[in-house]
Amino acid sequence: MPHSKTATRRGVPRHQPPRRDHRQRGVAAVLAMLFMVIFGSLAAAMAIVSQGNLATADAHMKINRSLAAAETGMHVIEHRLREIANGIKTTQGEVDADLAEDLWQEVRQALAASFASDQHSLAVPSYDEPTLTIGPITMGDNAPEFIVTLTPHPLAGEDYDGPQYQRAAYDGLDLPLDARWVRVRVTAYDGPEDRRVYRSVTKDFRIDKRIPYAVLARSRIMIGQHVMIDGPIGSRFTETHLEHGHPIHMVSDFRGLTAELDEELDVFVNTLIGEESGGASDLTGNNRLNLSHSDEVEGITDPGQYDIDGDGYIDEWDFFLGHFGRYDTDTGEWYVLKTDLESGADDPIRAAELFELIKTFSPSNDPNRLDSRDRYAKIRGEVYISATQDSWESGAAGGPYQDYFQGPIHPDFGKDPIEFDSASNEAYEFGPEDFDVSSFRNRASTSSEGDFAAQVAANIANGAPVPYPHVEEVPYGAENPYEHYERLVYEDMTFENVLIPPGTNALFKNCVFIGVTFIETETANDHPDYNYAGMMEHDGTPKFPDHVAVINGEDVPDTKERANNIRFDDAIFHGGIVTDAPQAYTHVRNKLQFTGETRFVIDNPQDFDQIEPTDYLNADDQRLFRRSTLLAPHYSIEMGTFTEPANPDQMTELHGTIVAGLVDMRGNIRVTGTILSTFQPTSNEGPVIGETSPWFTMAIGYFDQDSGDMEAAVPEVGRGMIHIRYDPTTALPDGINGPIEVRPIAGSYFESGK
Repeated sequence: MPHSKTATRRGVPRHQPPRRDHRQRGVAAVLAMLFMVIFGSLAAAMAIVSQGNLATADAHMKINRSLAAAETGMHVIEHRLREIANGIKTTQGEVDADLAEDLWQEVRQALAASFASDQHSLAVPSYDEPTLTIGPITMGDNAPEFIVTLTPHPLAGEDYDGPQYQRAAYDGLDLPLDARWVRVRVTAYDGPEDRRVYRSVTKDFRIDKRIPYAVLARSRIMIGQHVMIDGPIGSRFTETHLEHGHPIHMVSDFRGLTAELDEELDVFVNTLIGEESGGASDLTGNNRLNLSHSDEVEGITDPGQYDIDGDGYIDEWDFFLGHFGRYDTDTGEWYVLKTDLESGADDPIRAAELFELIKTFSPSNDPNRLDSRDRYAKIRGEVYISATQDSWESGAAGGPYQDYFQGPIHPDFGKDPIEFDSASNEAYEFGPEDFDVSSFRNRASTSSEGDFAAQVAANIANGAPVPYPHVEEVPYGAENPYEHYERLVYEDMTFENVLIPPGTNALFKNCVFIGVTFIETETANDHPDYNYAGMMEHDGTPKFPDHVAVINGEDVPDTKERANNIRFDDAIFHGGIVTDAPQAYTHVRNKLQFTGETRFVIDNPQDFDQIEPTDYLNADDQRLFRRSTLLAPHYSIEMGTFTEPANPDQMTELHGTIVAGLVDMRGNIRVTGTILSTFQPTSNEGPVIGETSPWFTMAIGYFDQDSGDMEAAVPEVGRGMIHIRYDPTTALPDGINGPIEVRPIAGSYFESGK
């Protein structure tokens, strides 16, 4: 039979699916699980990394916010300390550790009071001797907070031999620091309480007393040619609506050397005020154009060609170098040889003076060459003017103030070159009532030979000439004198710690003064006729016969007998001059004039045979008179020559804080310290008749009457050399009732964690 299709034969297998190897079962599941583990791990890792990045970013943000808050707190404390210190005064000139402890108590109490009512304070300031704690201070909603601690040195547990005190900020200081120094620590934090991030900054502050100006006047200031000032200057004069009412009238040193250079400087000044070169102008007030400031050099084709000295600015110095200079192809620098300047200028003597003045800034350079290393600046510091720019330009200037304010200004780093409507001048306003000169008077009056008449008699006994009369104009040598005096001339005499009584009105010629020379005068001198009572013409006839002054109820027809108008000619001061502080500024009666080769010598001299070695000042006396060689509040001071600026022997050097009612300086003068004037001329008040307050000025250098200097004239030959350099290291003299300062020492900054 045929077999059916469904039949099977033995040995022939039925059709079935292929058999599987049971050993491979579950591999996919394993692989799936493996991938799940890997991807899960990656996801977890990515989550961890992401969370870590978030945490790191959060921590970094909190660190930055905390550090920024700490630095903000330091700025706040600096500002508060500066404000508070301006209101705390002392008559002691030098702040020692004992005085610093007392002053710190005043500062601490005022500082705590200022924060006690501050809306940002979260707690009342506390004092746990010796540390004042302020804060926490909040900086706003969800913002960091900071806490300030202030602790006078020496600090308990502080390592004063550690690396922190090896930095330059502490060079020359005696360690451990004493109570004049205060450690300020600002600690800021950000974040919730259990996850806060802290940063701290610390800085040391010094309690001190300074007048941080090279020149500070309540009147207007006139800065002539061949005058260079190294330090800030300030003028409080505000009657700018009057003729010549320029708060500061400053003249370029380079004008008048040649007509061609004058033309170039005219174009440059017009550029500074925006009247040349398509919109370029001085936007910062430094009388320079900054090459890196596009708006200042806008419209000038290739401005770099005018930057001759390569300092990044265009100023008068560049035009001077380009006009008189030579180009060094080896170094790529411009330079001016002394011989080229003298032969190329219209006045060779003046050119030689200017050359020597500029060299005062560069003692290491070639003495016969000027170049970029000489660092020329008319003012190396800042200018503070109490008047507004608008009032000056709409008033006395009649246009841009730069027409009356010329010469480059180089401010300190980070500071503005000029500040109008300045509050900086307000803290340093001194009148005659702010001076106590009793310690100097006592020094002279307690001297065994302090009596003036006795010392004169002793000099005559030793061969000095008998005093003889002499009539001269006042000011001596002025083109327009306003008074005449019949003086006694004291010649070839030596005085030591002497009191010069009122009414002396002498001429001291070729005399030597050792120690303190105290000049007495009537202090109740505020009667309107005090200046005019007894005025005379050259022939001796009365100038104002109807004027009689009243002093303490007494009629005084001639006030010469109550005041002191003295001239020193070819005198040597081995010490200093101090005067009484009269209530009113009476420049006709209370005046000191220094002429000839008058010199102030503080160090023991080697070349003055007029002084015996036994008369030399000891170290304490030298230090005393370096703090002030001239302390004459509300006196009129005339220093230098009106007619002979080219005389190199007429050089006067002054040290410390130089105080006068008003001071005029001409000729050759060096001042290392501060010039401070006490008289503020106000129209129709005191000696100011009508609206003539601009005539009462601090004149440094030479000006003519057309500029408002009514006494002088510009010499035909030469200008002399006047260099004023502020010295922050010299202490003030005792007796000036002035504000203290609590100033930060920048180099002491230190940053840390909590």
